[in-house]
Amino acid sequence: MKYNIKTIDDFDVKGKKVLVRVDINSSINRKDNILMNTLRIEELKPTLEALKEAAVVIIAHQGREGKKDFTSLKPHSEAMKKLYGDRVKFVDCVHGSSAVNAIKSLTPGEVLLLENVRFMAEETMKGTPEELAKTHFVQTLAPLFDLFVCDAWGAAHRGQTSLVGFTEVLPSCMGKVFEGELDIMAKITENPQRPVYYAIGGAKVETKFKVVKNLLDSKKADKILVCGLLQNILLQGAGIEIGAINKKPIKNFEEYLPTAKDIMNKYKDYIVLPTDLALNIKKERKDIPASELKNNPDYPSNDIGKKTAETYANILKEAGTIVSNGPAGVFEIPPFDYGSKAILKAMAANEKAFTVVGGGEMGGLCQDLKLPVDFISTGGGAMLAYLTGKKLPVIEALKEAAKRS
Repeated sequence: MKYNIKTIDDFDVKGKKVLVRVDINSSINRKDNILMNTLRIEELKPTLEALKEAAVVIIAHQGREGKKDFTSLKPHSEAMKKLYGDRVKFVDCVHGSSAVNAIKSLTPGEVLLLENVRFMAEETMKGTPEELAKTHFVQTLAPLFDLFVCDAWGAAHRGQTSLVGFTEVLPSCMGKVFEGELDIMAKITENPQRPVYYAIGGAKVETKFKVVKNLLDSKKADKILVCGLLQNILLQGAGIEIGAINKKPIKNFEEYLPTAKDIMNKYKDYIVLPTDLALNIKKERKDIPASELKNNPDYPSNDIGKKTAETYANILKEAGTIVSNGPAGVFEIPPFDYGSKAILKAMAANEKAFTVVGGGEMGGLCQDLKLPVDFISTGGGAMLAYLTGKKLPVIEALKEAAKRS
């Protein structure tokens, strides 16, 4: 067993019914009801190939209640059909009679996608794997299957019902996507090619504090290039006044400030901060020195500046391993995608380095740019959780399942 977890290769799946939990949560154009990026669906190919002689039922989520992308998996089924053919079917039900009947009638070689599991209240209820295994959802579906495969690396940091409940009542293993992601995590943290440089942006400031601290405490990173919202709090921690408009996007900013100061005092030789930033002035870009933010109180910083982007690109030329997680700014709105693109292009240009892009946003942008990086992770949140050193609920549940079998 790899990582004390069983894999698909440990089971004879021919003629069996297999339940597969995947993460195909995607950016979606609600107006036309189509997916804007199919990276996560494309990544399922090795798992579906390994299960080609089985009858496969896929469960997954899309968005979360209250958000604009909380919608049906029907568009995902259409994307899957284009990639994997008419063997893919869809039923707009999770564990009702129509879902149960469709599962019972499924034959080897066919793939059935069920409706968004987060449409059920049971999916997001709190509980241990043992408690979640007793839900009506798990108790209804589990008897219909011979094996549970978790391939949802992007949700591995969540202990929700569809992710850990089935591991208690079915033989369980990880899928090919999950296995590949764990291999990459081991490669960049256990015996990486030095020096190891990280470019960390995006939001999730609290989590990224923990990532920075763990990477530097454990000497798993030689240098961290900072951007996104993390740059705002760390600039302030370094004594550069960023202004109220740039503090506003960070909840509990003042509570984080002591941590930011501690990080900059302890690790200032390992952390690289932007020297200039791009203001959004009525949707127009204006690059200014970071020290001038306090003199521009009406306009938010939406990207690293072009000089900083050039500096970061030059630094990345020296790296043996490069890991990017989170965009450098508001990349959805050109011209504030400049910094994110510059980082990705610099990664791809370093042919000697092992390059990893983490997260749906940067991964999708990298795919759109058709840049030749070594690996695009399907889960930024899971990668972040792993890099903080914490135990991931799905990994722990799969380890326990392996012990029982």
